[in-house]
Amino acid sequence: MLIEKYLRDEKYRRLFEIARDVANIISDQKRVIIVSHIDADGLSSSAIAKKTLERSGIDTEVVFIKNVDPKVLKDLPPGFKWFVDLGSGSMKMIRDAQIECAITDHHLPDQFDIDPEFRRDLLEFLEHSDFGSIYQVNPHMVGLNGSYEVSGSGVTFLVSMAMSDNNADLVVPAIVGAVGDVQDANSGILEGLNRIFINLGNDLGLVRIDQDLRFFGRATRPLPKFLELGYDRLPGISNLRGSGSKLLKYLNIPIKDGDRFRVYNDLSEDEKRLIRTEIFKRLIIGDIDAFDEVFGETYVFPREDVRSPTYDAKEFATLLNSCGRYGEGMTGLNVAAGDRGEDYMKSISLMSSHRRNLVNGYNHIMAEGLRSLKNIDYFYAGKDINENIVGIVANMIIARNPETRRPLITMADSDPGTVKASVRANKVFLKTGVDLADLFRRAAMGVGGVGGGHDLAAGANIPADRIDDFLRFVDSEIGRAVSSIVESDR
Repeated sequence: MLIEKYLRDEKYRRLFEIARDVANIISDQKRVIIVSHIDADGLSSSAIAKKTLERSGIDTEVVFIKNVDPKVLKDLPPGFKWFVDLGSGSMKMIRDAQIECAITDHHLPDQFDIDPEFRRDLLEFLEHSDFGSIYQVNPHMVGLNGSYEVSGSGVTFLVSMAMSDNNADLVVPAIVGAVGDVQDANSGILEGLNRIFINLGNDLGLVRIDQDLRFFGRATRPLPKFLELGYDRLPGISNLRGSGSKLLKYLNIPIKDGDRFRVYNDLSEDEKRLIRTEIFKRLIIGDIDAFDEVFGETYVFPREDVRSPTYDAKEFATLLNSCGRYGEGMTGLNVAAGDRGEDYMKSISLMSSHRRNLVNGYNHIMAEGLRSLKNIDYFYAGKDINENIVGIVANMIIARNPETRRPLITMADSDPGTVKASVRANKVFLKTGVDLADLFRRAAMGVGGVGGGHDLAAGANIPADRIDDFLRFVDSEIGRAVSSIVESDR
């Protein structure tokens, strides 16, 4: 098969063998219910799954959900299920609901219904648990990290490629999903299996790696705003109204082409070089060690319109988030699958609203101020911020202080009587040894909720009247870990 020649690492080959087994089970179905998460990785995953099944002649139906709970599982349509970008952290619930399914996910699998000695060995865990009707593909099963080596869309893509080489074009949504899941945050580049997908896409002419500014909006933001909002700590430019226009005038770079504002992708290479040089000068003068954050790998799709958000992987992911997080999952799925007509135009409109909501959410929290316990910062927004974007807003805020070890928890009202909590932390937090996915799962379970995610990014749905208990538990557990580090260093 096409992808096998790229899988030189033993762990990659083992995961692909698991994907092949699950692909055979899916191929035997006449009808499959795709159950998908609503973020960019989820929509990319569902697009891959749906296109794969359609090409195989298998009837499909797609259901979008925010999280897995017993009621959600009970309300799913009958038939074989394919959970994409979720499910691994809810295997016990899925088993108890007697659902036969495939799971292609990258979150840490649920290991809380077995003896502690099995919790570190996922294969042994699966052998000692009654999950006979659950067929799972998860990077943690072979020792890979689902936070930065492969996303949910990437795992789904492996199953797709195990079904047919004709699905190689679906590497595009696999890459979009990885970028949307911020899988490049660990080192500034996509690595692990994600790198394999980049290489495959590059060889097929579907993706290109550029070394360039990593600012958001290279394809869509007017040049002045691109510069002013691109990076938080750029002296004399960041968040200063009019500063972008002044810089461009100083560099003798036209802001408009006729009546139309130019975007970064419109610039000549000489113009781009002038801007990059000026930015680097300001970082040096300001003694800001942020070159890797400002400049590095960017991923573009050369077959897309250079002025479309689908041209740039980061903007493509934001486009999908703009759909799924506002109840338009099928719109996002269709765009991820290649629609550039009616659904695409609808997604563009949704993206404009999404950006405004993010800015408003960010400004609201910064104006009100964060609250703090001993080891964490947090903010409860109530109904003032959409629950589906609190994690993105948390990312925006914590990125302002990349050296802090303190995680940030943002919360907003969800379904009646419940609150959505999202936590984000910088890489330096890993030194505490705390896995936020594990911590949020335990904290949520302790107050009658559900939680999970990744080591540096996790989420939970908890009862509204147990917020304080939830926060105290998280703060206490992190404090215990920090104290242990201090004691060991003495």
